[in-house]
Amino acid sequence: MTAVLPFKDDEIHNGLSPIGQPLKNGNGITKQKLLNGCRTIPLSSWAPVCHPLVDPVTAEVDAWFLDNWAFPNEKARKKFVAAGFSKVTCLYFPFAKDDRIAFACRLLAILFLIDNLLEHMSLEEGKAYNKRLMPLARGDAQPDRTIQVEAMFYNLWASMREKDQHLADQVLEPTFVFMRAQTEGIRTEITELGQYLQYRERDVGKALLSALMRFAMDLHLSDEELAEMKEVEQNCAKHISIVNDIYSWEKELKQSQVAVEEGSILCSGVKVLADSTGLSIEAAKTCLWSLVREWELKHELLSSEAHITSQFSEAQKLYLKGLEYQMSGNELWSRTTPRYLVVD
Repeated sequence: MTAVLPFKDDEIHNGLSPIGQPLKNGNGITKQKLLNGCRTIPLSSWAPVCHPLVDPVTAEVDAWFLDNWAFPNEKARKKFVAAGFSKVTCLYFPFAKDDRIAFACRLLAILFLIDNLLEHMSLEEGKAYNKRLMPLARGDAQPDRTIQVEAMFYNLWASMREKDQHLADQVLEPTFVFMRAQTEGIRTEITELGQYLQYRERDVGKALLSALMRFAMDLHLSDEELAEMKEVEQNCAKHISIVNDIYSWEKELKQSQVAVEEGSILCSGVKVLADSTGLSIEAAKTCLWSLVREWELKHELLSSEAHITSQFSEAQKLYLKGLEYQMSGNELWSRTTPRYLVVD
């Protein structure tokens, strides 16, 4: 893979560093303030890194969707491009193989688009919609090629299996867990943060991201090695879930106010914490930011020489570093994407 270049202070653009370069500590910022201007976000010591092929891969993947996906109008097409789904994938997986990163970009982008569709369905309608897609991913059923999402989903998974059937098959079940969580009735009943974080581990697709990272990096871990990663993966899931919740709060709140479908019911750690503690939304966000930084410290502890055994393989060590990049990359993208910043 193309080498990652050292960061140069004056070259940040559009929230991302130049191709393949790590960003400043604090996700490219020195100080952040919440919307009311009264609270600062504690800085991270981590520096996100972006895959060196982010620009050409983004152009390739965006073109695939613009040519094939049934966007309702030109505004929706522009909104898709602006969201930067390939950019977040390149931040999630900066050390993906050059010939595999586009597969990961396509899969995460199509899941984001499906998630948008589910917001306008009841939970039962969403379950039926996803249930139709799952056998297409496995290759057990043929798509209706007049329905773009079916054809694209089928073709994408077939191409992933052609590239690496073993690692592609390992992505299947985590993807289905994520898709089922999108339409779980429990999302309407959660009132406690611990319960919420357990649900979000499925809904945020943490197992999916981990399996997809292994596919993208051509990283093979045994079942025993993966079992040793469970605690650090759960910690990572909390970080990604809550960072997404903080930055997407205004978007999710607006969607819940204008839509009557069950898929738009507000399910956010921000609301759960505010409701259960009597704090304001901004105060809840502040508390959650403290948790986010504590989860980073916990990740560093779990990845330290004092914690891992001498038997840890190089693949496991690379996997741990990859999880760090998922968290830092997700924070940068969440902070800069119009998907969260632009509330229609």
